[in-house]
Amino acid sequence: MGSAGPALAASRDGGTLSSSPSSGPAGTVITVSGSGWTQLSDGSQVALGYSQQDCLLGYTPASNSQPGTVEGGSFSGWLVLPGNLAPGTYKICALIGATPTVAGSYTLLSSASPTLSISPTQVTAGQTATVTGSNFLPGGTQVTLVLQAGNTTISLGSVTSDGQGNFTRSITIPNGLSGSAQIKASAGSSSPATLSASVAFTINPAPIPVSTSMPQATPATTPSPTPTHTATPTPARPTATADNNTNRMPAIATASTNPGSQSQTTAPASPTSSFSHLLPGLLGTTVGGLLLFGLLGGFVQYRQRRQKPASTRFSALNESETLPLSSVRPATNGLQPEQSRKHGEGEHSLTAESQQEEQASTAPTEVSLEALMRQVQSGLSVLPGRSQNTNQE
Repeated sequence: MGSAGPALAASRDGGTLSSSPSSGPAGTVITVSGSGWTQLSDGSQVALGYSQQDCLLGYTPASNSQPGTVEGGSFSGWLVLPGNLAPGTYKICALIGATPTVAGSYTLLSSASPTLSISPTQVTAGQTATVTGSNFLPGGTQVTLVLQAGNTTISLGSVTSDGQGNFTRSITIPNGLSGSAQIKASAGSSSPATLSASVAFTINPAPIPVSTSMPQATPATTPSPTPTHTATPTPARPTATADNNTNRMPAIATASTNPGSQSQTTAPASPTSSFSHLLPGLLGTTVGGLLLFGLLGGFVQYRQRRQKPASTRFSALNESETLPLSSVRPATNGLQPEQSRKHGEGEHSLTAESQQEEQASTAPTEVSLEALMRQVQSGLSVLPGRSQNTNQE
């Protein structure tokens, strides 16, 4: 920041005075210091003011000032020119004892004090805001920016004003801050700062981020395997389910006796193939039944005929031929041999005729039974499961 050398004032005791800075806007803190004023007792106050002409001709005490306190002939204080003054050059005055003395001069560049603004005025932590300063004169002044939120003070760096005393700076509001805050801009190393301005704003807390990372799995202790009793598989009885809607043979489920194996299901046979396999058996069974019924009927008829009273009975029957009638002994019907002979001689002609009729009636019956038996044997030989060599036997 540009400034002129301090103004010197002579005294009878040889003390000196100085002021700084030499120029700036209204609101600038002007520092006044003195040394070698041994005639002043320690602890005495040195008032400060300003004047557009020589200080001895009159001066105006500064309402915003800090008087200097003498200590060993030296003192230091400051004053701020009011904002209602027109730009121009003013004398800085120090009251030594009862005499106003010129300490230096100050050129007022602007009647407006330095200002600071921020946009937006409500900022979420982690977002960016823009800080703008003006009237930081003269041009080229180094301005330091500081963020203060509660008891937290964070330096935001520095920026240099342009020829008109203006600057712009983008800042990022750090995370973890919330509530009321302010940014301070200052220039100069004195206390208080030569040029200063501040702006207040609000910091909104940052939203809590939603974590998208997968939680790390904690390795679990692998339990030791405990031997368990293996159940002995019980063979299941195959079950068949009849299908009421079709003529297909039901599927038969075959249970496996091997542990761990799955049950197998026998696919149902095709209706055509099943019927073709069963057709010879059905036909053989039907023919055999008919022949059996015929044989039984013939046997019953034969027994009935055997039970009828006849004058001659056969004592034996060959499988392939009928015994001759001459071998059959006629019955005596309960008569004694003598009576039989007499009766036989008397009725010889009747007995011969009876024997002829018996042969005529019996022979066809015996021949019919033998033919029936042969037919049955030939029919049974074609039944399923019987050997083709049955007829030969």
